[in-house]
Amino acid sequence: MSNEINALSIIETVEIDNIANTMAKIQQMQNVVQKTLKKGHDFGEVPGTSKPTLLKPGGEKICMLFGLNPEYEFLQTTEDYDKEFFSYNIRCTLFRNGQPVAQGVGSCNSKEKKYRYINVDNIPDSYIGQSEKITDKYGRVRYKINNPDICSLVNTILKMAKKRAFIDAVLQVASLSEVFTQDIEDMGDFMQQEQDATLTIEQAKNLKLSFGKYKGTTLIDLVHKDGNYCDWLYNNDKTDPIIKKALNMILEDANKQSLQFPTEENTEKQE
Repeated sequence: MSNEINALSIIETVEIDNIANTMAKIQQMQNVVQKTLKKGHDFGEVPGTSKPTLLKPGGEKICMLFGLNPEYEFLQTTEDYDKEFFSYNIRCTLFRNGQPVAQGVGSCNSKEKKYRYINVDNIPDSYIGQSEKITDKYGRVRYKINNPDICSLVNTILKMAKKRAFIDAVLQVASLSEVFTQDIEDMGDFMQQEQDATLTIEQAKNLKLSFGKYKGTTLIDLVHKDGNYCDWLYNNDKTDPIIKKALNMILEDANKQSLQFPTEENTEKQE
């Protein structure tokens, strides 16, 4: 009964007009944020998700718009170099004119799959751990093994924990969690870095498309078959960054050999 009385007491003290004005301002702020942020830089879109994911540059821009300054504190830290386990739990508080506005928490540890494992083209002779043979979405046969150098990722893991806490705090400003999510905001960057670091020209040529009318076609075959489609892929904002990188590598390799890839128009002329 006391809970009901307390709830009613709160409702009775609320000014409905003030609430309506506040809700309208929140909507206006959300509109300003959406119009100001740039897709692909400040926020990203991943197929299968209902909302775009807010990226760190977008969070920083929102803080500039609202005059917010982030401060961080460690809630829990584990750094065990012998066992190669690192874990950080961080709280981020956003301040405006010295007053706290929003708080967020974020954690990251070396047992997360993106740090614990790496994909390699061949299993090293000295490797004695478990391995798994996989075929990635580009048609490459690779092997998933334990990361042999997790200690070199300590700073990356720390920064990821800070970024997660920061984004969590930013999403509370003007109820921006209605507009953006952070659930997948860090996955694309890591996967792209991993793929970029190991991509050779031969692998680039043999990457296969997993969508569209040329699904299952290798990039080198596509380049010789339909250069216009390659141009469209390269200039499309939604194209996988790895596909773009591979196309660029193929083009650079062709330029070195003074080759010209035919477009549909050129192909018709040759016929």
